[in-house]
Amino acid sequence: MVLNAAAPSRYWTDIAGEFDLPVDEITGSLPANLVGTLYRNGSGRWNIGSTMVKSVFDADGMVSAFVLDGRGVRFRNKFVRTKHYLRSTEAGQPLDRGFSSQRPGGPLANALRLPANTANTNVMVNADRLLALWEGGRPHELGLDTLETYGLSSLGGVLKGPVGAYSAHYTHDPIADTKVNFGFDPYIPRLDLRWALRDARGAERRRRLRELLAEAVPRVRLRVYETDARGVTRYVRSVPLPGLAIVHDMALTQRYAIFVVSPMRINPWALTGYASFWDSMQFEKDLPSYFVLAPRNGGPVRIVETDAFFHWHFTNAYEDGGDVVVELPRFAPHTWSGVKNYTAHVRSDIAQIGGAEPADAVVLTRFRITAAGRVTREPLADFGCEFPQIDQRRSTVRHDFSYVAVQEPDRFGGQGIARVDHRTGAAQMYCQEDNVLVEPTFVARPGGTAEDDGWVLTVGYDEIRHRSRLMVFDAAHIDEGPTAEAWLPFHIPMSYHGTFTTRVAR
Repeated sequence: MVLNAAAPSRYWTDIAGEFDLPVDEITGSLPANLVGTLYRNGSGRWNIGSTMVKSVFDADGMVSAFVLDGRGVRFRNKFVRTKHYLRSTEAGQPLDRGFSSQRPGGPLANALRLPANTANTNVMVNADRLLALWEGGRPHELGLDTLETYGLSSLGGVLKGPVGAYSAHYTHDPIADTKVNFGFDPYIPRLDLRWALRDARGAERRRRLRELLAEAVPRVRLRVYETDARGVTRYVRSVPLPGLAIVHDMALTQRYAIFVVSPMRINPWALTGYASFWDSMQFEKDLPSYFVLAPRNGGPVRIVETDAFFHWHFTNAYEDGGDVVVELPRFAPHTWSGVKNYTAHVRSDIAQIGGAEPADAVVLTRFRITAAGRVTREPLADFGCEFPQIDQRRSTVRHDFSYVAVQEPDRFGGQGIARVDHRTGAAQMYCQEDNVLVEPTFVARPGGTAEDDGWVLTVGYDEIRHRSRLMVFDAAHIDEGPTAEAWLPFHIPMSYHGTFTTRVAR
C-alpha cells in the first residue's frame, strides 16, 4: 500500500479487463526449476458505473495467476462472479451494503444487513479447486486452470448457518499436512421478555428491561475447521471471545489455535443501519488486548491479557518449553486512527497512516506468553512492515527468517520487501521510489531444506510506467534486487494475499 499519499495513486484505478496472455517482456533470467503457479487475490474494480469504490474492504475480488512452466510466464486474471459483482455490474452501480459503505436508501435500507461477500482477500488451493476467501461468508470455488467461478461452497456441508463464514486466513500445519481456518459465528441470546418482566412494574420493570437488552447484545464466537490434503474439511471446535471485535487472522502451534482480540470494539448498533460497520468501530486504548489460546484437542480455552495493541496478520507461532511464542506486526494504540482512515479511504486525499517518526511504524514484534500468564514483547526490526510471510515448512515451529512488505515510504521512498534474520536481527531490504511491492511469497528450491534456499515472489507496481510485473528474488539475497522481472503491458491494482503451488495451471 502507498501510505501517506497526498493524492490518489493510479494504482487504485481499474485493471483494463480480463486477460490470458504470455508475458513476453522478461528482464533478467527466470530460474529453470522455479515451476508452478502463483495465485493472488485482491481488488480489481474501483469504479462501478459512475460510483467510486474507496475502501479496500468493498472492492470486488479479482484473482490473478502467474503460471511458470520452466520456459516462460503466462498471466491470466478473472473477477470472482459473486452475487455482488453480478448484481452491481448489471445495475451499473453498487446495490448492496459494504463493510465501510452503505447501500442507497438510508438506515432502513441497511438495517440488519451484513456486508456483501466480495471474495477479495485471499486464495487457497483445496484439492482440485481454488477457493476465493473473504472475511464474512462462505468461500467461492474457482477452477484452478480457468479461474472460472463455480459458486459458493459449504466445504461439503461443514459450513453451516446463514453466514457460514470461513476466514481469509488459514494456517498450514506442515506436520499434519492440514490447513486450519476459522469463521466467526455471531449469536444473540434468546429472551422471553413476557416471562422475565411478568411481576415487574414501573422503575423495576424498566431496570430489568435494560439488563435484559444488555444481555442481548450480539456476541461472537469462532468456529475452527481443519482441512486435510484430500480437501476434506471437518469442524474442530468453538472458541468464545472476550469482546465483540474483528479477528482477521490466526496463528497455530502444535497444541493451540491462537487468536488476538484487540480493544477494537464493534458497536452492535451498526446493525440498525445508521452507520457502516467500519465507522461503528472504535479502538478503546484503555482496555487490554487478549491472546486467546484454544487447544486443538478441544480442551479449555486460555485467555491471557496484555497491553492494548492492534494487528492484522500473524507471522508465525510456536512453543518453546512451557512458553508460547507469537510473532506479528504490532500497531501501537496511537496508530489506530490512521489505520482506520487509510483502509476505508484509500482513494481519498485523507488516506494516511502514521508519519515519519519511528514511533509511528508498525513494528514486527515477538510476544512470549509464559505458562504463568506473563506476557513480554520485543521488537524484531527497526522499520515499519506488514504482510509477513515465512517458509511455510516452518509453520507451527521456530523460524529464523521472516519476509515482509516494507511500509515506511516517508523513510524509504516506496514500498518494498525485506528479509529479517532473527538470529542476528539483520535485515536485507529492497525498496524503489515510486514502486509498490505486495506481500512476498517464499518458494523453496526443489531439494532445498534451508529457510532461505529458494526464491521470494512478489508483484511490483511502477507508478511512473503505470505497469506491474512479477518479480523473482533470490531469498538469501533480497537486497541485490530481482533476478528476473516479467512485465505486463498494464498494471494490476492492489492485491492482498496469495499462495504458490508447484502445480502448473494449464
